[in-house]
Amino acid sequence: MESGVILIEPIQAVDHRTVARRPAHPPETTCHRARRIGLECRFDPQTMAEGGRVTLKHIARAAGVATGTVSMVLNNSPLIAAETRERVRAVMRKLGYVYDRGAAQLRSKRTNIVGVSICNLLNPYFAEVAAGIEASLGESGRALFLGNCGESVARQAKFLETLREYKVEGVLLMPAIGTRKATLLQMREWGIPVVLVSRYVAGVDSDYAGSDNRLGSILATQHLLSLGHERIAFIGANRRTSTGRDRTAGFHSALKKAGIPVAAEWVECNASREDGFRAIVALFRRKRPPSAVVCFNDLLAFGVMLGLRHLGLEPGYDCSVVGAADVTEAALWQPPLDDCGGGCRGDRPRRRAAVARAHRASRKAGRARAAATQTRYPRLVRRDVCA
Repeated sequence: MESGVILIEPIQAVDHRTVARRPAHPPETTCHRARRIGLECRFDPQTMAEGGRVTLKHIARAAGVATGTVSMVLNNSPLIAAETRERVRAVMRKLGYVYDRGAAQLRSKRTNIVGVSICNLLNPYFAEVAAGIEASLGESGRALFLGNCGESVARQAKFLETLREYKVEGVLLMPAIGTRKATLLQMREWGIPVVLVSRYVAGVDSDYAGSDNRLGSILATQHLLSLGHERIAFIGANRRTSTGRDRTAGFHSALKKAGIPVAAEWVECNASREDGFRAIVALFRRKRPPSAVVCFNDLLAFGVMLGLRHLGLEPGYDCSVVGAADVTEAALWQPPLDDCGGGCRGDRPRRRAAVARAHRASRKAGRARAAATQTRYPRLVRRDVCA
C-alpha cells in the first residue's frame, strides 16, 4: 500500500468441487491426540495409521509397558500390579480406546458371556441370587445375559435358544415349574454347560448349586415343636418343583419323628403373598386353627402375617410364623420373621459357588465327567418372635 492506494490482488477462479472435498482440518492422529490431552508421545507418529486408529501397540508405548501387559489388563489378569493396571486404563480412556470384543472373541473362540435364566424375578429371593451372581461374574470379567421366564416353560425355552445363538460359555438355570428332563438333554446336545441353581430336575445328572431344602424345613418345624406347638400347618406345599417336594418332605419327617400326625387339610399350595394371605384366613375360619405355621418361602410368610393382622391377630403371639430363605426384607418386618436359610445378602461363598461351577463346566465342555453338587446347609435364624 502506497500513497493511500489499496492494491487489490486479482481474484482467482475456485473449483468449488475441490473445496467441498478438501477437509477443513487434517485428520488427528493418535500421537496428536496424545499431545492434546497431555500425554507424552512415546511412539513414532510415522508408524501410525493415517486414520489415527488406536491399537494395543500405541497404548503400550504411551503407557511405557509391553503390548502383552496391555492385553493382560484388558483380560483382567490378576498378575498385573494395581498401579500399572490403572496407568494403562488411564491411557486407554484418554486416547479413546474401545476394546473390540467381537474381534477378540473370534480369535479366542470364547465369548466370556454366561446366561442366567431366572424362574421368577419378582420373588425377592431369586432377585438377590441374581444380584449376587452378577457381582461375581463382573469380578471375573464375565458378562451376564439375564432372562426372567416368569415360571413359563415356553419363555424359558425361547431364552435358552437365544443364549445358544450368542454362544454363551455356560448357563445358570433356575428351572421354571414344569421344566422337563428333555430341556437339559437338549442343551447337552448343543454343547452348552448348565448349572442348575436352587432347583434341580429329577432324572438328570447335572451340576447343581443350592440349599438342602429338606433340612431347612426340618429345622423350622423342630423350632416350633421345641416351643410346645403341636398344631402346626405347612403353607405352600408345591410338588411341581424339587424345592417344594423337599421342603414338604422335611416338614412331614419332623412331625413324624415327634409322633405328631400331619393334618392334610392344613397343607396349602402356591407361593406368593396373596396365597399366604388367603391360606391363613381360610385356616383360621375352621374350628381348630393352627397355633403355628411353617411357610414354604418368605413371600408366603409375609402374606400370612398380613392375613393374621387382617383377622385382628398378632403374628408371633397369636400364631407363630417361620419363613424360608431369609431374604433381606424378613428382618425388617414387625415383628421380624423367624427364618430358616443361609441369608441371601452378603453370602458371597454361595454366590460364587454357582459361578465357579459354570466356569468349570464351560472349560470341561465335551469331556466326560461326573456332575458336581454345591450344597449350602441352612441355619435357623431366631429373632425371638415365635411364642
